[in-house]
Amino acid sequence: MNVLACLITMSIGYLLGSIPTGVIIGRIFYHKDPRDYYSHNSGGTNAGRVFGPLGGVIVIVLDILKTLLAFYVCYALIQFTPWATEWNLFDGGRLAVWLSLFGATIGHCFSIFLRFGGGKAVSCFMGAAGGTSYVTFVFCFLAFFSALALKKKVVSFASLVAGGLITLFDVVLSIVAECCQWNTSYLMWDFGTSGWLSFGWQCAVAIVLCYLVLVVRHIPNIKRLRAGTEKPAHWVK
Repeated sequence: MNVLACLITMSIGYLLGSIPTGVIIGRIFYHKDPRDYYSHNSGGTNAGRVFGPLGGVIVIVLDILKTLLAFYVCYALIQFTPWATEWNLFDGGRLAVWLSLFGATIGHCFSIFLRFGGGKAVSCFMGAAGGTSYVTFVFCFLAFFSALALKKKVVSFASLVAGGLITLFDVVLSIVAECCQWNTSYLMWDFGTSGWLSFGWQCAVAIVLCYLVLVVRHIPNIKRLRAGTEKPAHWVK
């Protein structure tokens, strides 16, 4: 039952994460498909190259929001239905809820609506980390833009470095919380969850998995970074 619960929440996350926001925004407002240009993916960075700064920011924000939608939809299903108690989920369903973020990240990168194409997981990762905790949100902001300034607007470098630091931050905080039996719910975007959401091993597992997807999707960028041929995103101010 625990395995099935995780599969269900990851499937919900996958379907919501598969919503191709970059393609939808492009076709409705710009009459363009970002997959036809530059890196040929539908993520926020490429959308910014094709649509300009405003379009890129809109796509990034929507990608973050769809990740959070998956998380809080699954939270509502666990908390406001008899699901967790009837299935006797061993941790009250927390792992299942956190794994919805992993499902959303997979859906964003391998969308069922785009023949399993998509973005590179950056917005979804930032949503998974910063969208669940205001402390991590601040850390996301500082780490990403510091790395972006260091490497002169090379978004792939900033994403990999900031993502690694954020993952380390969340894992360490989760380990400390587990070892000290520290309820860190006051560090989260609570939204009326009454202390149910907090850092813990479930959070660490989900964030590590999301970051691994981000790294895998950036393998071509890593090769270009090592070769010194990765281009900056000039639309990023």
